[in-house]
Amino acid sequence: MSSSSLGYLLLKETRQFVRNPFMPVVLILLPVLLMLLVPLAANMEVRDVRISIVDRDRSGMSMELIDRISRSGYFVFSSYEDTYRSAMDQLGKGNADIVLEIPRGMEKAVVRGEEVEIYIAANAVNSTKGSIGGGYLSSIVSDFSAGLRGEDGAVPLKIVPQYRYNPHLEYKLFMVPALMIVVIILIGGFFPALSIVTEKENGTIEQINVSPVRKRDFILSKVIFYGILGIFAFTVSILIAHFVYGLASNGGLLEIYVSAMIFLVFMSGFGLMISNYSDTLLQSVFLMLFFVLIFMLMSGIFTPVSSMETWSQYVSAILPTRYFVDILRSVCLKGSHFSDLTFDFIMLSVFAVVINVAAVITYRKQN
Repeated sequence: MSSSSLGYLLLKETRQFVRNPFMPVVLILLPVLLMLLVPLAANMEVRDVRISIVDRDRSGMSMELIDRISRSGYFVFSSYEDTYRSAMDQLGKGNADIVLEIPRGMEKAVVRGEEVEIYIAANAVNSTKGSIGGGYLSSIVSDFSAGLRGEDGAVPLKIVPQYRYNPHLEYKLFMVPALMIVVIILIGGFFPALSIVTEKENGTIEQINVSPVRKRDFILSKVIFYGILGIFAFTVSILIAHFVYGLASNGGLLEIYVSAMIFLVFMSGFGLMISNYSDTLLQSVFLMLFFVLIFMLMSGIFTPVSSMETWSQYVSAILPTRYFVDILRSVCLKGSHFSDLTFDFIMLSVFAVVINVAAVITYRKQN
């Protein structure tokens, strides 16, 4: 009985969606317009660049350089590492934005008048933060080197920059995954909420209320149907990202689609819970807009979480969007796999389960 009623409910959702003159158009135009237009106009601010130091020289000169970096006010010291590999591990885990390696024997080489290479590696997943942070650090090292200029006018310290995960510093490669997430938020969240509220206004919800259909099956049919629509819109976004912006995932599509489906389950359940407390279309739209703005502005979609105020970083930890952002960018740009993102997948799954249980509990089958 349960599986049969679920099938009829899915068929009902399909017919209602196709007959609606507005929603099928939005399903196509929303991902296309977002993916094509927003990257051309977006911008962002950067501050508090986290730096990991590898001081292999451990001399007075190296300590003076580190002190110069500290006093600049641009950087937050995340760690001091003994090896370049351990520092790069911090970069890969997202605990540092930039790595500075001071080579062994730097002070002695400068005294002898020899050129010394200073290595800078920047995490360019966020190309803006990587390029600006790398520029700040290069400028500080250059100024410090100018003070060590020899009698022949030669600058003893040569900067060797390296931008990891996004070597060409293309800001679009940071922005495009964010827009893919926005597509899921809007399709997966708004469509289910508008669907139930529209049924309330048209009176068709009363027929469901007096039928033997379980509220669990009713909610599940909405989640499945609009989850399928969300995956379709997400796939359109991936194709545009690949063929228009050249974003080729360094990781697997399995990780991308599994995380997208879990997040879609959350957003569908969230939209349904909003509809449970809305009696009109206008109410549901305003409620969804309120929470969607929080999801987009405080989850690291457009502004890095590390650049936010401390209190907002704590708030972002209780938003599922933050974990989906981490997964999508890590897979697309770093080539991360399930084993690297276990915590993010667990948190995303917990949010999806909790919000859908809440949607079933708060749905009032009898008016």
